[in-house]
Amino acid sequence: MVRFGGHIVSRSVGRALLSASSLAATSVLTSMASAQEAAGSGDTVLAEVVVTAQMREQNVQDIPLSITAVTGDMLEARSQTNLKEISAQAPNVLLQQNPAGSGNSMRAFIRGVGQSDHSPSVEPGVGIYVDDIYFGTVTASAFDLLDLERVEILRGPQGTLSGMNSQGGSIKLYSRKPGTGREGGHIEATLGNYGRRDLKASADFTVIPDKVFARVTGVARNRDGHVTLYNYACVNPDDPDVISGAIPSLIRSGDCKSGELGNQQMYAVRGTLRIAPADSRLEINLIGDYTKDTSSTQASVLIASAESASKGTANPQDRSAISVPYQGVAYDDRFVTYGQYRRPDARLNDPYASYANFYDPGVTYRAIGLAPPPAQAVPGPSNGPYIAANASQVEAWGISATIDYELSDNFALKSITGYRSYDTMSGMDNDNSPVVFIQSTDWFGHEQFSQEIRVTGNLVDDTVHLTVGGIYFEASTRPLSRIHTPFSGFGPPGFPTFSFLNDDTADMEVTAGFANVAWDVTDALTLEGGIRVTDEQKDYTFGRLNPDGAGDYLPLSNPGNPLTGWTGTYSDTVTDYRAAVSYKLAADAMIYAQFATGHKAGGISPRPYSYHQIRPFGPETLDSYEAGFKVDLLGRAIRLNGSVFHMDYQDYQGIPQVCVGVDGQPLPEDAGGVPGLCGQYLNLADAKVKGFELETLIRPVVGLSIDGAVSYVDFEFGAPRYATNDVREGSSRPGIGKWKWSVGAQYELELGHIGTLTPRIDVARTPGYCGNFACDPNATVDSYVLTNARLTFDTLDGDWSVSLEATNLTDKLYYVNKFLNQWYVSGQPGRPREYALSVRRRF
Repeated sequence: MVRFGGHIVSRSVGRALLSASSLAATSVLTSMASAQEAAGSGDTVLAEVVVTAQMREQNVQDIPLSITAVTGDMLEARSQTNLKEISAQAPNVLLQQNPAGSGNSMRAFIRGVGQSDHSPSVEPGVGIYVDDIYFGTVTASAFDLLDLERVEILRGPQGTLSGMNSQGGSIKLYSRKPGTGREGGHIEATLGNYGRRDLKASADFTVIPDKVFARVTGVARNRDGHVTLYNYACVNPDDPDVISGAIPSLIRSGDCKSGELGNQQMYAVRGTLRIAPADSRLEINLIGDYTKDTSSTQASVLIASAESASKGTANPQDRSAISVPYQGVAYDDRFVTYGQYRRPDARLNDPYASYANFYDPGVTYRAIGLAPPPAQAVPGPSNGPYIAANASQVEAWGISATIDYELSDNFALKSITGYRSYDTMSGMDNDNSPVVFIQSTDWFGHEQFSQEIRVTGNLVDDTVHLTVGGIYFEASTRPLSRIHTPFSGFGPPGFPTFSFLNDDTADMEVTAGFANVAWDVTDALTLEGGIRVTDEQKDYTFGRLNPDGAGDYLPLSNPGNPLTGWTGTYSDTVTDYRAAVSYKLAADAMIYAQFATGHKAGGISPRPYSYHQIRPFGPETLDSYEAGFKVDLLGRAIRLNGSVFHMDYQDYQGIPQVCVGVDGQPLPEDAGGVPGLCGQYLNLADAKVKGFELETLIRPVVGLSIDGAVSYVDFEFGAPRYATNDVREGSSRPGIGKWKWSVGAQYELELGHIGTLTPRIDVARTPGYCGNFACDPNATVDSYVLTNARLTFDTLDGDWSVSLEATNLTDKLYYVNKFLNQWYVSGQPGRPREYALSVRRRF
């Protein structure tokens, strides 16, 4: 057991930043506020948005935090149906699908801080909450935006307010409550290209008048994949390896198509029961949801084949060939279907095509949700090639109970209880070719329980607002994998053939206590402070079995001991703090400054190649200095919010090139020190992060609404701690871009007694980024600008709506991510232009 202490750093840089920022903001905003017109038209006044970011209801403009609040109406207007899509309009927020091998998981980063690894041993870094219940893993976090009241995105560390692993920030999803004046329902059908067929319906009704209310919502989504799988032998019958039978043909159809990647097939249902007697201090909200997703593997294509393994680095222009075990064929550029590394005489020239091999999970794979022994769960011979499943499947459900009780006129009690469970399966042909080179299928079984108690109070004539409470969280995850990576024969010396079953168990238990207080010193000046103490315990037990499930798998030539049965343990107690000051320059103009800390828990390295690599790594911690302003102008026809920040980032968690021992020196090869074979997480370096955000919402005339945002983040590592470290001093974190912006506009046209017609357009730039520490050009993802549009007709009585929408209007070819190793470069192309027609009937 290893314990890690807290961190105290110098704050002189932060004080200087806050002082300069506050002085500048004060002088500018004072003049802006004094120049406001007396009042605006009621049709141009921006609506007040109420959030609960500080555990009590507040106007978002009165909170000294950088927040993007997205209402359910805004989600609909932008045609956003998935959590990943909302980041387009949120400054310094990146929510993207992980590479295909990570299944239904999401890269979530706020201000350059987050996580992409989907292992349950590493923590998200951006906390995701559904109705105030923490979701504990990166896997299965790409939620469908089903029947939401609002989404709150909180930037900066939320260690005291949100809690564990909200190091970069937090994202909170809140369901619509029944019995709040919207009784009735709707049904909506959508048809589009790529076989899109969606159906959504909801109903809000009264069970017992003035006492019990209910709401039920369901959705089904179907859409074809945008990457087509082709059988190589069928497309290239004259290839010598096809003629010899080394690359067999399993397709007899004329078009040579064998399937798709990136399709969507899911349905979900959510029910809410709200008990809120009109004459009572008690309110109870019971929520249950269920999701079944049987989609295919995420889209992936081969960008370049790096044929030379002897160089040790990717070189897609090198044409020397390597032989892949079992088939004896060269893994080379004939399998590239598009781009500069494609052979000029190649028959396919399509960026949305792949020669990858998969089997049909509906035929050869167990029903999702079951958990048979590993040997029975995974098909394929133990002494030959293994073919992965074409699947990215999730079956998930959860229940929660939130109880609010007014203890008195000044105090209230809230209890939040939640349980969630999911089973997933995801397969990947990592080499994207017809040869059996790097294949894997992952299964995750997860369950979690949490209980939170809060007491809020208003003291001293409602000038002091206090929240105290505690939370208990426990989770258990079983990662099960079938790995087939026959590296021997063309890797560096010591590379083994990896073909095994991975059957691990990850357990964690967390308890925390917190307190937050806000003191309205005057009508204009407010001081705030908070503290949270978190105790975290983790156990990770390893299982490595031979492909047939019999006997322990020994990955190295001299392993010492098998990994099966080894357990790594982690324990730590972390304290987070927050202090903030805000000052109202006018009724609708505020400046603020704050210092806040956050952390991401440590854990156990989940992918060791020998027992020597099983050791705990420490938490990441973050000290953030922030100053900002929030102002409504011209009678609340213009809203402008901005913030500037500097963060001291300590103990970045990453994997070095060569593992090290407890003495910090490289491990010898017979103890897991083979170059390129390190699965050991370490705290590699510290970093500095700085940047700013600016958001605006404008309603200049009746019917017209304009929104925009721009942000910048700069992430810079300090000196690395180990000689075997990939981190380079002055380099940026992989996957993090700098400049991001978005702009959107809509105009509601009155059509007399017929209804209204509302066109809307959204344009957003996603920054490019380096895919690895070396910023290799082959792993660099270019920035891209996407344009979406929507045209909506509403009848005058509001009963009918018809919408025509288009996404990626310019049909931009872009890559969401890229992956490079010494054998290939793969990438995930974003979806091309799509359009759809929706019809909604309200009742």
